[in-house]
Amino acid sequence: MHPVAKRQRLEVLIGILGFFTVMAFIAAVVEVVRGDPGVTPALVLLGCLVLSGLAVVARNRVR
Repeated sequence: MHPVAKRQRLEVLIGILGFFTVMAFIAAVVEVVRGDPGVTPALVLLGCLVLSGLAVVARNRVR
């Protein structure tokens, strides 16, 4: 695959993961504000952050 195409696909993936990361963050904050903090929203947020970070690192390696 051409490096430019691979980089563009990784940027799309970063955008999608960024959206889900923001949604997971909002869900985690809502849980805390309601006074019913749970482990599940925090783990989903952590997973989204890790995947986003890995996608950014992969994009930087394509240069």
